[in-house]
Amino acid sequence: MSKKTKQVPSEFISVFTFEELLEQVEFDLRIKEFVVMTIDKANYAVKLNVPYRSDYFCIFLVEEGNIRFRLDEKGYDVEKGDVVFCPIAETFWVERISDDYVAKYIFFSVDFISDAGFNYKSNDVLKSLSSDPTHIIRKDPDIFRKLSFHLDELKTLNNTERDDYYFNEMIWHHFSLVIYEIDNYFKKIEKPHQVTYREDEITTSFFILVREHFKEQHNVQFYADKLCISRKYLTKVINKTMYKSPRDIIHQVLAVEARLLLKNSTTNVGEAAAQLKFPDQASFSKFFKKHTGKSPLMYKKDDLY
Repeated sequence: MSKKTKQVPSEFISVFTFEELLEQVEFDLRIKEFVVMTIDKANYAVKLNVPYRSDYFCIFLVEEGNIRFRLDEKGYDVEKGDVVFCPIAETFWVERISDDYVAKYIFFSVDFISDAGFNYKSNDVLKSLSSDPTHIIRKDPDIFRKLSFHLDELKTLNNTERDDYYFNEMIWHHFSLVIYEIDNYFKKIEKPHQVTYREDEITTSFFILVREHFKEQHNVQFYADKLCISRKYLTKVINKTMYKSPRDIIHQVLAVEARLLLKNSTTNVGEAAAQLKFPDQASFSKFFKKHTGKSPLMYKKDDLY
């Protein structure tokens, strides 16, 4: 690459670990792979102009004030109303933080985002997001409001004091929407063609239908029929708006649900296959290995270990 970057000796870089981050949480977490926190200048752990690196991802929403940070040779100024996505393992410096700074943060591990169905190492959502050291959404009140709502829900659902039977599925739902909202924003501003209102409407309706019926209906034709359009047109629209086929999206949702079922110690492989309406255990196992790289039995064994 022709870009010249500033190299910092590793012995001078302070490393933030996810374990250290969790020590700051004031309540017990159900899932210790992500945490939502509100941070102001008084409780900001980073020292100015000191290089840091973290072993986790971060998204933050600036609610008040402003902050300036630097990645390599490039500086970023963000202020109230901005949303920032920061990928893992980047070296950064905070150069300035205002006295009135307040931001809502979500920190999450590689394992958590993988369990949620986004494979960071494949051609998926986070790969497109992390093609640049950081991504900033500036002054978009609608997406800021939606992301703030999902982060609040995630924080509440991850508190062990809450009694939510489907907390796992609800956490997956809200977190997925956070990632999709951000990725969708950047895809819209980067794509050379404009998405029409009708195409956007079809995409939204398709996602709603998939969430409602994915366990019983794996066939794209079912969703096309529900939307009263042809399968060919549905495929064309989803490929345009999401850069994926409808089949890919259905399979991604199924793979996530399969992981959740197998994490339950009382659910065996045959039961998971039956709940997800696969014709037999063999076809389920083939599907699961294709999407996770492991057989269901190996995945369950590793998780229990």
